[in-house]
Amino acid sequence: MLRTKLKQILMLAGFAFAAQLSRAQVETVLHNFLSVPLNGANPYAGVIRDSSGNLYGTTAYGGTYNAGVVYKISTSGQESVLYSFTGGNDGWQPSGSLFMDSSGNLYGTAVSGGVDHSGVVYKLSTLGAETVLYSFTGGADGWRPTGGVIMDASGNLYGATFAGGASGWGVVFKLNPSGHETVLYTFTGGVDGASPDSGVIMDSAGNLYGTTFGGGAGFAGVVYKVNTANQETVVYSFRDGADGGAPYGGVIMDSAGNLYGTTSAAGAANAGVVYKINTSGQQTVLHCFTGAADGGTPYSGVVMDSGGNLYGTAYYGGTFDAGVVYKLNPSQQETVLYSFTGGADGDLPYSAVTLDSSGDVYGTTSGNAGAVYKISAAGQETVVYGFPGGVGGSTPEAGVFLDSSGNIYGTATGGGTGGGGVVYKVTTTNQEKLLYNFPGGPDGSDPLSGLVRDSAGNFYGTTVAGGAANQGVVYKVVSGAETVLYSFTGGIDGGQPYGGVLLDSSGNLYGTTTRGGVYGYGVVYEVSPSGLETVLYAFTGWGDGASPYSGLSRDSSGNFYGTTLYGGTFGHGVVYKLSSNGQETVLYSFTGGDDGSLPYAGVILDSGNNLYGTTENGGEFTEGVVYKVTPGGYETVLYNFTGGADGDFPQSGLVRDSSGNLYGTTVYGGKAGWGAVYKLTTAGKETVLHNFTGGLDGGEPFAGLIRDSFGNLYGTTASGGTANSGVLFKIVQ
Repeated sequence: MLRTKLKQILMLAGFAFAAQLSRAQVETVLHNFLSVPLNGANPYAGVIRDSSGNLYGTTAYGGTYNAGVVYKISTSGQESVLYSFTGGNDGWQPSGSLFMDSSGNLYGTAVSGGVDHSGVVYKLSTLGAETVLYSFTGGADGWRPTGGVIMDASGNLYGATFAGGASGWGVVFKLNPSGHETVLYTFTGGVDGASPDSGVIMDSAGNLYGTTFGGGAGFAGVVYKVNTANQETVVYSFRDGADGGAPYGGVIMDSAGNLYGTTSAAGAANAGVVYKINTSGQQTVLHCFTGAADGGTPYSGVVMDSGGNLYGTAYYGGTFDAGVVYKLNPSQQETVLYSFTGGADGDLPYSAVTLDSSGDVYGTTSGNAGAVYKISAAGQETVVYGFPGGVGGSTPEAGVFLDSSGNIYGTATGGGTGGGGVVYKVTTTNQEKLLYNFPGGPDGSDPLSGLVRDSAGNFYGTTVAGGAANQGVVYKVVSGAETVLYSFTGGIDGGQPYGGVLLDSSGNLYGTTTRGGVYGYGVVYEVSPSGLETVLYAFTGWGDGASPYSGLSRDSSGNFYGTTLYGGTFGHGVVYKLSSNGQETVLYSFTGGDDGSLPYAGVILDSGNNLYGTTENGGEFTEGVVYKVTPGGYETVLYNFTGGADGDFPQSGLVRDSSGNLYGTTVYGGKAGWGAVYKLTTAGKETVLHNFTGGLDGGEPFAGLIRDSFGNLYGTTASGGTANSGVLFKIVQ
């Protein structure tokens, strides 16, 4: 939220800003999704506790300007908003846990905002006054600090950025009390690791330790050490097998110097592990999550009590598949302290937990609008504070489908009566009808992709979570009733289908999964009308690519085309072709330089089988590119985004008109920093058709566009609108 991480984790909330629209480019908000109040919503970070028992934390959304808040919850459960981010130079979407100094000042990071929209390190005084200590430029100094900061005895702050740096794969940084930043280490994206999502810890000698989500010898992340001479050592490189993979959370250290943490994926059941690494670098799996009652996909790290017991959260799994809080004793026995129901008690605990002296556990849940909870040593859960939310759906990250009558159909990943997302219809009179509410169980949860429809009016799509093994499903919706056509296991059949599906004339569905397969790096699959799944190709994670997040395109000869986010010769993703007999050819392997990096979106074809797409990173300014790849595998960069008024982070795919002009969206950038809709001519000239303000017109258009016969463009934003949960928009050219 990964799109969440990974996705979900990198999304920002909106603030009001006057829109400037020409008469030729008029945006209309067709529907506002419900959720997100002024007191904050979606607390992805955990809480800290002061000596009086008050709790402090951040929310990714909400506040006066819908850009997140820093909050305090008293011992009586009363919430106070200490600071409401504006989404400007003071930061957007505060991320990571807070640090409190001896005077009660709070320190943290915001994943975006700042002078260059690349994130900030901030200080909040006891009176609620915010000071930006450092504003990242998105260059060699780093970009998107997601993990918070720690402080040494001299008042220096330390942390990591998810991206940026000389190689674009993140940095470990130090900030002195005067606000001067020093890059201690720059990740190359190779065996040293890539994309550190968590913060760092420091041992008594001043060495720093942390994790990277990707890179390493196994392309599955590493645990690293940066010594006082700024030299990095890989303490352990995950192989994405039984040892785990993709460690989102950081590490802790015991008195003997052993490190403990979690991986969000892999393990024997592909649901993540809790691990220990001794001082010799030997790793031991302490617990392998099954994705069932014991939990699955632990995005956060662990904490340890005086008896050596470990505590943490799993994002999925549990009795109701809404996540758990667990305890792991020194004998490696796991106890589920609490299994969330997905109702009033909370849903999807993303963050780590905090302990008090009595053994009570405190944390937050991120699902719906989120909650702060307390679990007693006896396993009794109390909601300390619940953030209000809505049932009309929220956070529509996928694009939309338009029928011949002008009705619009799509999915939203949040909200709904079950909190697992919705399938919706918006009529020509702008009325929303919920076609299906995902309760977040066996029928699926988190429909991140869009929809396809057959001639009978049935809809098909995928969910990235839920299902029998909590690895996502392929579903069919007929007259408001859902049928699960296939439930992924996370094994050789694949798992976590972020991309949507293609439908052929015989009713077969085709798509990709980001994980699973023989090698654990995703598959291309076919699901027959009767629900029989066939793996057409399993990625090895090396030269042929790894982790295809996008769906597929198909030519008239039945060949499939797509992209992988990682892998390839240089580890920065590939564009591939899959023949009808299952033969894969890498048409182009991104280097991570001026040609682009991380093609999250898929590709479209012209009549000559040239492919067009976007990368969310890389390029001349490291802010992403629009590219063309010929059938012979020659790549041309059609446009380099600067990260300014022209847009930043083009995560979605493209649409093309009959004249060859391309249209797309950027998640960030534009005049107000909330994303843009752009047009690119055949001569490579970019025009911004709309600058989102993060206010009533929406913000953060993660998904791409569709285009009707009149040239009007339709799409969705993940935030903004009257309820700050996204909008469905139309742009008339």
